[in-house]
Amino acid sequence: MSEALTPLVVQSTYTFLRGVASPKELVQAASSAGLSRLALTDRNGMRGLPAFVEACRKAGISPITGVEFSDSSGRLVLIARTIEGYSFLTKTLTLMANPGPNVDVSGASARKREGRGTGKRLSVEALRDCQPEYARDLFVLADDPAVLGRLMESSPQGAGAGGWLFCLVTPCNKARWAGLAATGQPAAASPELRFLEVRQREVQRLLLAIGRKAGYGDIEDEELDPAASAWSEEALRISGGAGQPWAAPQALGPWLAKAAVNNRRIAELALGDPFSGFHFPAYQGDLLSGGGAPAVSQAQDPAELLRALVREGAARRYGHCGGEVAARIDYEMALIVSKGFCDYFLIVRDIVRRASRVCGRGSAAASIVSYCLGITEVDPLRHNLYFDRFLNPGRKDPPDIDIDFAWDERDGILEALVKAYGPGRVARVANHNCFRDRSALRETARAFGMPDQEISAFERSLRVDQEAALAQADPAWRRILGLAKRIVDFPRHLGTHSGGIVIVPEDIARYAPIEETGTGIRVLSWDKEGTEQAGLVKIDLLGNRSLAVVRDAADSVRAQGIALDAALGNPLDNLATVALLARGDSMGVFYVESPAMRLLQKKTGRGDFEHLVIHSSIIRPAANAYINEYIDRLKGKPWKPLHPLLEGLFDETYGILCYQEDVSKAAMALAGFSSAQADGLRKILAKKDADARLQEHWPAFSRGAAARGVDSATIQAVWDMMRSFSGYSFVKAHSASYAMLSFQSAYLRAHHPAAFMAAVMSNHGGFYSPLAYASEARRMGLRLLSPDVNESQWRCQGRGKAIRFGFCMVANLSAAAAQAILDERRASGPFSSADQFARRVTFERSDAEALVGCGALDSLLGQPERLESPGRSGSFSRASVLMTLLSVCAFKEDRAGSAVGRGPGSGASGELFPEEGFRAAGSPYGAGSPCVAGPLCEPSPPRRLEPLSQRKRRQAEFKYLGTTLDCHPLELWPRLFSQERLRARDLERWAGRRVRLLAWPITAKPVLTASEEPMEFVSFEDETAIFEAVLFPEAYKKFRHLLFEEGPLWVEGLAEKDRGALTLAIESIKKGE
Repeated sequence: MSEALTPLVVQSTYTFLRGVASPKELVQAASSAGLSRLALTDRNGMRGLPAFVEACRKAGISPITGVEFSDSSGRLVLIARTIEGYSFLTKTLTLMANPGPNVDVSGASARKREGRGTGKRLSVEALRDCQPEYARDLFVLADDPAVLGRLMESSPQGAGAGGWLFCLVTPCNKARWAGLAATGQPAAASPELRFLEVRQREVQRLLLAIGRKAGYGDIEDEELDPAASAWSEEALRISGGAGQPWAAPQALGPWLAKAAVNNRRIAELALGDPFSGFHFPAYQGDLLSGGGAPAVSQAQDPAELLRALVREGAARRYGHCGGEVAARIDYEMALIVSKGFCDYFLIVRDIVRRASRVCGRGSAAASIVSYCLGITEVDPLRHNLYFDRFLNPGRKDPPDIDIDFAWDERDGILEALVKAYGPGRVARVANHNCFRDRSALRETARAFGMPDQEISAFERSLRVDQEAALAQADPAWRRILGLAKRIVDFPRHLGTHSGGIVIVPEDIARYAPIEETGTGIRVLSWDKEGTEQAGLVKIDLLGNRSLAVVRDAADSVRAQGIALDAALGNPLDNLATVALLARGDSMGVFYVESPAMRLLQKKTGRGDFEHLVIHSSIIRPAANAYINEYIDRLKGKPWKPLHPLLEGLFDETYGILCYQEDVSKAAMALAGFSSAQADGLRKILAKKDADARLQEHWPAFSRGAAARGVDSATIQAVWDMMRSFSGYSFVKAHSASYAMLSFQSAYLRAHHPAAFMAAVMSNHGGFYSPLAYASEARRMGLRLLSPDVNESQWRCQGRGKAIRFGFCMVANLSAAAAQAILDERRASGPFSSADQFARRVTFERSDAEALVGCGALDSLLGQPERLESPGRSGSFSRASVLMTLLSVCAFKEDRAGSAVGRGPGSGASGELFPEEGFRAAGSPYGAGSPCVAGPLCEPSPPRRLEPLSQRKRRQAEFKYLGTTLDCHPLELWPRLFSQERLRARDLERWAGRRVRLLAWPITAKPVLTASEEPMEFVSFEDETAIFEAVLFPEAYKKFRHLLFEEGPLWVEGLAEKDRGALTLAIESIKKGE
C-alpha cells in the first residue's frame, strides 16, 4: 500500500460561517488514520491555529501552518517553511484585514472616528506580486494555470521557481489536472479536507445562509465545497482504481506519482510548531506613569531595579524588610529572575501607577512582590496566600497578572499604553464569539424563513416546558432544532476580550495576525487561550464599577472635610463593618451583594475577612451540595477528613474543598500527582471546556488514589467535589483581593451611607436596578432629593442623611444639555427663574421635558430642597415651567422658519401625564422635533396652571428617574397598596405558614435542577424590606412570564426558614390589578 498523503488543504470551523469541523476533530481523524503530520489552512485566516497546535501536541502529530488565500480572483495556498515564512503569513493577513492605520486598541478613537480608514484589502491578485524569499521561507500551491504562469514570470528563479512553487493537485480539481500538468511546473498532491462526512454539507449550507442573511434553500449546491472534500481513507492514498478519488488517465500516472513525492517533501520541510518561548518587551522606564520615576537609576539591570523597588515597597507596607518578609521576597525574586520576568513586573507596576485606584487580582495577589509594588492590596503573609500557585519552578507559561481599574478610567489606561509603546506593538485579545443554544436556534429559524415573533414564541415554550414544546412541534421546527444543535459552539465572528492586552518587543504582526472587530478595535486573531499558547504574554486590564464607587464615595467624604485614608486602607478590623457583613446587610457592596451571597452571610453570621474569602469562593454554582454542609460544620457539626491522607489540608474550610489550589492539594495528597501535574489540573478549571478536560485526568486520579489504598467511594466523593470547581472557581488569592474591595465598600456603607449609595447609583453598577438601590437607600433612612439645576452635579451627591440625584440619573436628558447646565452655572452663577434658565442654556425639547418631569426645575418656582435642610418643598407648577421651556422651542422653530406644528406637548394644557396613566421613559409629546433652544430664544410668560397632584408628580419621577423619591413605587397603585396584606419586614414571624404579599421583583437568576429542569431564584421587595423567593419547576412553568411585567405582583407561597434565613417557596403569582 502506498504511503499516506499529508492533507495540506484543510479547513476548520475557524473559517467562520463556512467550516464545519473543529481543529480537535480534524486532528482526531488524522490520528485515527495513523498520520504523523497535518496542515491547517483556513481561508484568509489563522484564527484556529493555537487550538490546532494544542490538539496536535496532545495527539503527537506535527502541525503544519498555512493559509488558503481566496477571493474572487482565485486562490493560493501558502505553507510556512520557516519562522520567517510564518511571519510573512501573519503580516499578510494583517494587511488584508486592517482597513487602515487609524485604528487603536482602546476603541475610543474608533468610536470617535467617522471613517473606517483608507487602506485597501489585499487581494490574491496583489498577493501574487508579493515575492519574499519564497524559496527559503514558504511553499506556494496554486491550481490555476494562469496564476502559476504569472508567479513563474515574476519569480527571480524563473520558470523553475526554485522549488517553492507547485501545482496544487486534489481530488476536487480533476478538471484542471491536464492543464496543470501542461505547465511543466512540479505538482504537489493533497486531499482537500473540509468535511468529516458528506452529510456535513447541509451544515455548511446553513452557515452560508446565516452569513449571507439568505434563505437555506437559496444556497445552491455549486456554492458548497464539493463532496470530494469530505474525509476518506481513499483520498489519503493515490490509487488509480476506477471510482477512486485519484483515478486518472494513464498518461497522468507518473505526474501524480511525483506529486505524491512532493507532498511528502513539503510535509517534511514545512515548519512544525510555530510557537516557542515568550514575547514581551524590555522595561524602558515609566512610560505611562511619567513623573515620580523610581528613586533608583533607570539604567540599572531590570533585576536590580525590581529588587530595589520591592524593598522600598516592603518598607512602606511592613515598616521593615527583614525576617519573614525578606525571606519571602528573596524566594519570589529568585524565581522571577530565573524565569526572566523582571521586565514584566516593572511594566505592570508602571501601568498600575497611572490609575487612581486598582485591584490586582487572580493568583498574582499571592505574591509579596506584587504587594510591595502596589499591584495588589492583600498581604500574602497575613492571609496565608500561596505564591507557588502564581509562579513555581515547574511552570512553563508566563505569570498572568489581572488588574481591575475604575470602569471610567480603563479606556484612558489603554490609550496611554498604546501611546507609550506604539500602536504597532500593542493589540487587544479577541473573543471568539460562538453560536450558543439561543443564537443557533434563532439564526437557523430565520434561515428557514420563520418570522421573529414566531421564533420568540417557540423559544418561550421551550423555556417553560421543553418536553411539551418538542412533542407539539411540527416537522419544520424539529428539523430547525436538529440543525441548530449541530452549529452550537461553532465560532461565528470576532469580539473583543473584556480586558486582555498584549505588548510585544517588535511589530506585533510578526507574531500574530491582527484584525479589526465590527466595532473598530484592533485585536489579535486569537482568544485568550490561543494568545497564551502562542507565547504572547497577556495582561488583563479590566473595568470595575465598584472601584469607581469607592473612589467617588471616598472623594465625597474627603470633600466634606472628613479624614478617611487610614481607616479605608485597613478596614478589616472595623467592628461596624464586620457586623454589617455578618448580617448580610450588603446591598451595593462589591462581590457580596447578590441574593445568594447575602443569604449565605445571614446563615453563617460571619463577617470577618477570613470567612468572607471562604464564602465568596464556595458560592460557585456547582457547589450547592457542599454549602449547607459547610454551614453546619461552621456552626459546630462534628466532621473529619474524607480520608486520612487529606488530614490537615482543608481545616480552615472545615474539610470542604473551596479554592482552586485545593484541587491541586487533593490530587497530590490522595492520588500522588506531581506538583506540575496538579497545577495543570488546577489551570483546567478556568477553561471553557473545563469539565471535559477534567474527565481526561480521571483515570490517572482514580488509579493513583487506588494505589494508595483509597477506597472507591472516597475516590468518587473527592472527585465529585473537585468537579464542582469546573467552569467557575477561584484561587484563594483572587477571592482575598476581591474581599478586600468588599471590605472597603462595606466600610463606606457602614460609616458614610449617603456618600456610598450616591456613588453606587451614579456608577450604574451592581446587581440591581436604580429602583432597588433607591428603595434600599430609603430603608437606610436616607432622603432622596430630585435633580436640581442649581444643586445637582453629573453624579449623585450624598451628604448627611440625604442624596441629591445627579443629571446622570435622568432618562432622556442628553449629556450635552447636562454639561451646558453645569458650565453655565459655573460661569455665571445659579439660575433664578425658568425664564432666565431658558435664556442662558441651550437645550432640546426632550431635555426640557426630562428636566421638568424629574423635578430639576422645581426650585425655580418655590423653595428648593437642599442637602442641608430637610423637609419637602412647597407646591410647584411643573406644567407652567414646561410651558415656558416649550415656548422657547416653539419660538426657535418660528425664528428658523420651521413649519413644525404644535403637537400634543406644545398645546395649551401642559399636561405632563394624561389620565390614562404613565409610560416608560420617552417623550409624552411624541418623537418631537430637533428644535434647539438657546440664549437667543424668547420664552413666553409662564401661564398660571395648577400644580401636579402628588400622584402625577411621583409618576413623573418614576418615568424619568426609574424610581420614586419619597415613597416606594407600589404606592403608585393606591388601591392595591391599601389592601390587607403581609409586609416583607414581618415575614420572619410567619415562617412555616402560607403568606400573601404585594411585591415588586428586583432581580432573578434562572438555574437548572439536577434533572435539567428550569427553576428560578427571585428577589422581591415591598416598601418595608427585600425578601428572597424561589420558583420551583412547576411554579416556574406557570408564572415566570409575569416577572417581566413592570409593576406590582401578588405573590403567595410557603415561608420556609433554613439555617436562619427565610425564603418564600412560590405557589402563585398574579398581576396586581
